[in-house]
Amino acid sequence: MRTEEKDNIVLRLTRVWLWAMFAGMPLAFHDGFFNITETKTVWFVICAVLYLLGRGVCLLQFGTSGKGRRPTASEYSAAVFCFITLLSSIGSGFLRDSLIGAQGRWQGALMLWIYAALWAVLRDVPLKKEDVTVPMAVGMAISAALAVMNHLGLDPLRIEAPLGSFDRGRYISTLGNINFAGAYLALTVPVAAREALSAESRPSRLIWGAVSSLGLWAAMAVRSESAVLGIGVGLAVLPFTLRDRAQLTRWCLLPGAAMLLMQFYRIPAAPCGAGFSALTALLLRPWCAAALAVAGLAFLPAARRTTDSVRFRKGYGLTLALLMTAAVIALVLLNTAFADVPLSGAETWLHFSDEWGTDRVGVWKHCLALRESFGPWERILGGGCGILARLDSRDRIFPDAVLDAAHCEYLQILLNWGTAGLAAYLGWLGLSVREGFRNGGVLSGALLPGLAGYAVQAAVNIAQAPGIMLFFVLLAAQRTLPEKNPEICGV
Repeated sequence: MRTEEKDNIVLRLTRVWLWAMFAGMPLAFHDGFFNITETKTVWFVICAVLYLLGRGVCLLQFGTSGKGRRPTASEYSAAVFCFITLLSSIGSGFLRDSLIGAQGRWQGALMLWIYAALWAVLRDVPLKKEDVTVPMAVGMAISAALAVMNHLGLDPLRIEAPLGSFDRGRYISTLGNINFAGAYLALTVPVAAREALSAESRPSRLIWGAVSSLGLWAAMAVRSESAVLGIGVGLAVLPFTLRDRAQLTRWCLLPGAAMLLMQFYRIPAAPCGAGFSALTALLLRPWCAAALAVAGLAFLPAARRTTDSVRFRKGYGLTLALLMTAAVIALVLLNTAFADVPLSGAETWLHFSDEWGTDRVGVWKHCLALRESFGPWERILGGGCGILARLDSRDRIFPDAVLDAAHCEYLQILLNWGTAGLAAYLGWLGLSVREGFRNGGVLSGALLPGLAGYAVQAAVNIAQAPGIMLFFVLLAAQRTLPEKNPEICGV
């Protein structure tokens, strides 16, 4: 009875915490955008600490239940990564700053330890899919609606009113900078789309379809290229998480439906003078929209005939791998042998230069050049969180600001925690996802598109609240043990 009582208390506590995370944190703001980063960080830390304390009280009250289990490979990777962050912080020469991460978007060693602690304690919580997806849908729907209204010139919460004209183009909704909003939408929109495709009842599909549509319009409104990239990858991953013919058939219609929804949003946007990002504008061109719609329809005959979703996924995976290989080869050729070929509207994205992606390539080169000054210790274990800002303050890439983020989460990890840290970090993420799929829990299939979308956009974006924090919450939730979560995702 004590074990059952403990499970019920832990489940209720976790549900409250998930609502605070997914419905609360995206909407939390204080003093507008002048302290948006600090506000969301404080919200997360307070909620996380209270939850961990609550779990500690349950442990003291009820003790452990059953025989202890052996640590998994992902848990070893997480432990190694946390140990590396400690060593790096000690060896950095600025221990306090590295632990807190004030010069690294508050992603210091302490924050990463909190992620790891939450990830560890959620392992045995008997979560249902709705415990995660429903609060996520509520938070995303409200923040996405605010983004759309801001984009169309409406400001019901007077969020943008105190900002100058330049800042109004960079900040939107309660999510902060457009790239931070893009990361959040890359994490959440694919999950909502997956629910729209897999819901069994028509009313549920309509509700999730409406939430997905709102998220897609918000992604257009925030004008973030990384959002387009992340959501696109998340939608491409969807077939690997769908389990029957009806769901796969709906996915084949998804690219065309998405293109129609994007075109529909242009109707109110045009008279408001609301612009779009260059990549979104490219997708809105008739030839590009038609090509994507046809690409989805090309899989429709196979989806309708399939009696084995595993076989369909294998064929789709092979096709996707071939297309990606061809795209990489084309990019290499367009930047070498065929660099002089004119590409019209795609020129900005297919020809690389230091200015590519709003100076992304230039920033990456600068960061790698700064790393050349590292000694053997720093190359292996990193310079500690904040090392980029310290080095850039002496050798600036931009004359009017100090660079505190590499605009690539993986490059940022490499600078902060070194080669060993990056390897352990990638092992932690990859092995966690593999464990979720091997366990067969329903959350592994439901959340994979969002995790994949975020992970890819992270290659060109900044680790910043609320995206990175909710990413780790999803990473933990998707590996719920099957005996606690008997529904099968069919993957």
